[in-house]
Amino acid sequence: MKKTLKIIMASIIALAMFFSTFQIQKPLDKESKKTSTISFNKQTAEAKGLFPIFKPKPKPKPKPKKKKKTTAQLYNGAKKKGAKVKGRNSTYKYSKKLRNLPTKVKTKYSSRDFYKNGKLETRRYYGKNGDSETDIHYTNHGNNKNHPKVPHRHNWYYKDGKLNPGKGY
Repeated sequence: MKKTLKIIMASIIALAMFFSTFQIQKPLDKESKKTSTISFNKQTAEAKGLFPIFKPKPKPKPKPKKKKKTTAQLYNGAKKKGAKVKGRNSTYKYSKKLRNLPTKVKTKYSSRDFYKNGKLETRRYYGKNGDSETDIHYTNHGNNKNHPKVPHRHNWYYKDGKLNPGKGY
């Protein structure tokens, strides 16, 4: 009973508002007598909150587009985590010919893994120019005193024009 009274009252108020906002503009000159303009005031029942059912749904906010990461950003993220660089990683196995990874490569922003006896021993990261930047060693090189932390990293640096590995940390 109360719901029906509310609906009837709301519809009466809406009709009253509709007729109170209806205006007809009279033409000012003789040429425009043929046409008359009908306009409505912008106030509506929805704006006053009388008909919450008929309120238009708000438009959803557009989702921001994800920016594609550059090769350098992907490389730096992988290097920081100690992970392989996606799509730019190679695997090498220990042999008589190959006893270590190269210090310079053609593929910039890449990584290479070195396996010895089936175990990952070193992951090397190559920077913008293809030079070695960082090594992650997964062994202590048989030297617990100098490398108590496993895995540990070595940053590469130039000395006398040659690349040299730095101390582990």
